[in-house]
Amino acid sequence: MREHANNWLNEKIKVAGVLACGLRFPDRKTIARSQSPQFTPIALENACRCITDTFQVLQANRFPQGLVRWVFEGYFLYGFIRPDGVSLAVLTRRSAEDVQPADLETIVAEFHSLPS
Repeated sequence: MREHANNWLNEKIKVAGVLACGLRFPDRKTIARSQSPQFTPIALENACRCITDTFQVLQANRFPQGLVRWVFEGYFLYGFIRPDGVSLAVLTRRSAEDVQPADLETIVAEFHSLPS
């Protein structure tokens, strides 16, 4: 899956409005891509870890899970998780250049259909 996931992330970083994205696996390995030096690999790995940790807390407290979104002054950070524990982080701007809802829905659908 890792090679396929790596290729998939290389394509998703090209989607208009996506500034950075990453996948975190249950073994804690992370693959991340960024279009800006502002979003370093270490910062993206930390964001992916935080998303995974958040889903673990939600699950432990029996809250519905599947999507989280953090709202920052200029950015949105979306997090998604699959039943097998793989999580996805997508960072976008909050401005007009933001990713289109249809594009985000496509990314999420493709994420859920990636092979395990």
